[in-house]
Formats: sequence, structure tokens, C-alpha cells
Amino acid sequence: MKLYEDINAYASSLGAKMKVCLVSPAFHIVLFYRISFFLTHKVPIVGSYIGLIFEYINRIVYSVDISRYAKIDGGFVVMHGMGIVIGEEVQIGKNCKILNGVNLGNKDTEVTYNQQPKIGNNVIIGAGAKCLGAINISDNVIIGANAVVLSDIPKNCIAVGIPAKIKRRANR
Repeated sequence: MKLYEDINAYASSLGAKMKVCLVSPAFHIVLFYRISFFLTHKVPIVGSYIGLIFEYINRIVYSVDISRYAKIDGGFVVMHGMGIVIGEEVQIGKNCKILNGVNLGNKDTEVTYNQQPKIGNNVIIGAGAKCLGAINISDNVIIGANAVVLSDIPKNCIAVGIPAKIKRRANR
């Protein structure tokens, strides 16, 4: 179950897991996303509306806009969740970590269809980074703080700058 993987990504011991579940706002963001996703996709008719309420709670209480239609795999960690925006067609792989102020979404507001990124496994996206458009961020990538990613990033790389360029291969 993805929520179990999320909890394990936040903490390893039972006491630490309990603390995370009870008092970590960053984990609560992930929890509300998981609930809204489940309700929207698994509970007919009424689930979509209740899922919208949980999405709205994330937006109002935590200042985070994660679409309940985004596909986020297990082990998802949000660090200091303020200002995160994740669009409805974004796909995020396993064991990814996102810091505050990250935007994952459309590059062009003039088109009527979504062009949103696909994020691989074991990716870290630094504070304030923007990944925009129909791009692929491969596995084991680190995106630096405030980077603006507008093109694909290959495996095992570190990308920084505006627009983001590959700085070096990551040692992961």
C-alpha cells in the first residue's frame, strides 16, 4: 500500500512513525492527497465530491495544491510543504522527495490540453524548482533549488539553473 510506503519514507522506528502520523504537517499533506485520490478513483459518484473536499483542505490549511488526479507512487515525501503545486496529469515515481515551492505543471497556458511532467523514481526536487511542460525527469535525478526545468533530464544527473542544465552526473 502506498500510504505505508510513504510512512516508511518519513520514519523508520515505530515511535517516529507514530509521531509523523500525529503531528507532521508534511505527512498530512501526503495523507490528504492519498485520501482524495482513493475517494475520487475508488468510490463511485459521491467519492469524487468528498475527494474534492480533501483536496480543498490541502489547499486551504497547508497552502498546497496537489490534484487528486495526479499519479504519485509510494514513498512520496513532502518537506516543508508550503506552496507546492502538482497538476492533474503529473506522474511521480517511487521514493521521490519534494521541497517547498515546487511547481509541476503546464508550460503553456494557451493550449487546451495538459502538458505535464513525468517524474521518475528516487528524484529530489529542490525548493522553488519548476518542472514545466511534457518533459521526462528520469530516475535518480536531483533538481537544484529554484531551477526551471523545461526539457528532459536523463538518469543520474543533477540539474540546476534557469533554464536548468545538467551540472554533473549524480553519485547515487
